[in-house]
Amino acid sequence: MSVSRLKNLEAAENSLFKRIVSSVLVLGVLVSAAPLSAQKVKVQKPVSSDPASKLSQVFFKTVPDSLEDLKQIEKKVTSLTESSIHSTVSVRVGDAQGSGVIIDNKAGYILTAAHVIGLAQKNAIIILHDGRRLKGKTMGLNRGMDAGLVKLVENDEIEIDKLPQVKMGDISKLESGEWVIATGHPNGYQSGRAPVVRLGRIVSRKKHLIQTDCTLIGGDSGGPLFNMKGEVIGIHSRIGPATSWNFHIPVSAFQNNWEKLVSGDMWGAKPLGQNAVLGVNGIDAEQGCKVTGVTRGFPAEIAGLKENDLIIQLNDQKITGIEQLAGVVQQYKPGQTVQLKLIRDKKTMSFEVQLAARD
Repeated sequence: MSVSRLKNLEAAENSLFKRIVSSVLVLGVLVSAAPLSAQKVKVQKPVSSDPASKLSQVFFKTVPDSLEDLKQIEKKVTSLTESSIHSTVSVRVGDAQGSGVIIDNKAGYILTAAHVIGLAQKNAIIILHDGRRLKGKTMGLNRGMDAGLVKLVENDEIEIDKLPQVKMGDISKLESGEWVIATGHPNGYQSGRAPVVRLGRIVSRKKHLIQTDCTLIGGDSGGPLFNMKGEVIGIHSRIGPATSWNFHIPVSAFQNNWEKLVSGDMWGAKPLGQNAVLGVNGIDAEQGCKVTGVTRGFPAEIAGLKENDLIIQLNDQKITGIEQLAGVVQQYKPGQTVQLKLIRDKKTMSFEVQLAARD
């Protein structure tokens, strides 16, 4: 590809994403309001939708390589923007706030992150994309997976069963490289601003975790991650200062424990503020966990860990990968000091790390 063509393609790409962002900020369709007729809805485990129509081949390329490819991406993203924005809500429980997504307007169910709602049976304020507010009640939460459920309370002014909803997708064949859309309320809900949309791709997929390059910040937690069929495939969970620190829990965490969540059960890890954090991003390696990023101001950076370090042991436990490392860290309390053994430049080294609390 010639230099001039590359420059033209880059200019077209910049124009494309500026137009996408612009359309996201101004888009706003009001939902009609009328008295709600009370209904009792039988609790059912959500079922993934049927496979959607075939996607354009551009979504299976390593990178888009023509202006036509960019136009295809713009067309698809634009078609999904309205439903993505309208189903995304702001969730407030006490002083905590985050995002969520409506997946069942008959029963009024909203998926969010467990660390956003904190406890079951708490009052919540739900703010729709257009600023209207409803009352909600927190339901069950799996702290270990960071999965939480909220139920809308019947409202005399807003027909809950007419609110936009989206389906949960099938993640069994989800792969790295797939295109995704993230929505949420970065820095919290702001009057007059619709949920913000970000386009990206899946960086890695683990059994209980999805990593993307959709940059998230505080306030996005609990918001939805969509595939290119417009289905929710994940909920924003772990957010940090590094642009690569964008982790989402798969919707299977909700689907596989639906009855417990609806029943208001709480299980999993310790309550917020009691969870220890190390502050590294990593990938599975043959000998342990290879560090791909160290979060600024977190224990790992303070102790001197660096990118490309290979963590092989924490105290007396052998490390086999990033998820297993996260599990081992959770066996300790914030403030406790642990010994990390790692390999750097073919040399084995030990570091003393004082774990911090995960907010």
